[in-house]
Amino acid sequence: MNYPAIISIMVLLLLVLYIGLYFFFRKVVQREEGAIVRLFLLKTSKIPALIEVMRPHVMDASAFDSITRLHSEAMIHRYDALYDLLEHNSRIEHEFSFLMKLSMQIPLIQKDKYFLYIRDFVMQYERDMKGNFASVNQAIARWNRFIMIKNLTGIGLILPGSKKETIL
Repeated sequence: MNYPAIISIMVLLLLVLYIGLYFFFRKVVQREEGAIVRLFLLKTSKIPALIEVMRPHVMDASAFDSITRLHSEAMIHRYDALYDLLEHNSRIEHEFSFLMKLSMQIPLIQKDKYFLYIRDFVMQYERDMKGNFASVNQAIARWNRFIMIKNLTGIGLILPGSKKETIL
């Protein structure tokens, strides 16, 4: 028997399997994270409309300064890590809550059909984003299992791929 050839074939098969699984699991995680990014951008794209509907009813225009800045940052920022996006979303959500509290003080806004429509869209996008957290965590858990198994093999320690943190 030619043991070096058998070992070489086994290592080659292991590498081919690793490469296939690496790209598969990475694509699954990217797809799930991409869904959250898309929802975030849809939610954020409604902010200018919300401001325009509220602006005639709010005396102090500086009430919109912070959320306008956050919206601009969200639109030009490239989100390489989902955790950056979630941190930015948290700040936008805080400012959105402020505007909702402000709107409660102005009865005319509460009756404006455009305001209610936009508000409901923003809130639905936020709920949908949070609903996708479980699927992202499942994809990351599968990725982390793959990485753990890969690292158990001797050659797996030199191949690319590292664990990812789940979303809380």
